[in-house]
Amino acid sequence: MIVQEVDAPIVTKGGVFEGTPVPSYKEHGNGPVLLFLHGLGGNRHCFDRQLDALSGRYRCVAWDVPGYGGSAPMAAMTFPDLAARLDHLIDVLGTEPHAVIGHSFGGMIAQAWLRLGGACGKLILAHTSAAFGKPGSRWNEDFLKARLKPIDEGLAPRDFARQLITSMFFDRSKAAAIEAAVRTMAPLPATTYRQVIECLVAFDERAHLERIRTPTLCLAAQHDRTMPPKSVADMAQRIPGAKYQCLPDAGHLAYVEAPEAFTAAIAAFVAH
Repeated sequence: MIVQEVDAPIVTKGGVFEGTPVPSYKEHGNGPVLLFLHGLGGNRHCFDRQLDALSGRYRCVAWDVPGYGGSAPMAAMTFPDLAARLDHLIDVLGTEPHAVIGHSFGGMIAQAWLRLGGACGKLILAHTSAAFGKPGSRWNEDFLKARLKPIDEGLAPRDFARQLITSMFFDRSKAAAIEAAVRTMAPLPATTYRQVIECLVAFDERAHLERIRTPTLCLAAQHDRTMPPKSVADMAQRIPGAKYQCLPDAGHLAYVEAPEAFTAAIAAFVAH
């Protein structure tokens, strides 16, 4: 079984940088590719439970968004540029993904990537939406100011990761799961955090949902206050033939709070 981690391989010619850097990624197993895209507080390690469980049947790959982990950062982060970096990784993997699983911000990247020409056999949009708030609204402006206030005051994600992560859990007695999620968010550079927040508030794919032809599962969590089940269900209704599923007793980070249920939902959907 293949088990490897690749830190931002860069194509060079005569030792000189050439072209687009390949994002860093983790890979487990053999078989059809399941490609995992993490959210704002994640990285390539946050889906470890899913990679371990599914690698017996699939080639499971989890990337680092540019600026996370070993992935080279972007001068400016936009969804088209993120889609291009994702395409570059898929080129390196050498095969179209059997399924793409996007959590939160990762689900937004997946939607933009599909619209811009990406292709996969199946799509799982987990705890995400087709638009962030109301793009261009006062609410989005207020969100931007509130989320960037700690950064503007000289703090880094490691300074507020525990508070933010804990607020996203339904069962806050799950100390080990919270600690695991904090470990993935804490190393995030303040510059990348700022880029993601500024990128998020402009996201709006609502007009393109009806054009998605990839078989899709929209996965919600019962106690998710970041992406409430109703918003996920509404998204599912607008994607032709999409399925909707809500995981009980979990919050926004269900992949680590309720990993067995999260993994089972993926396994059932990608198997058919």
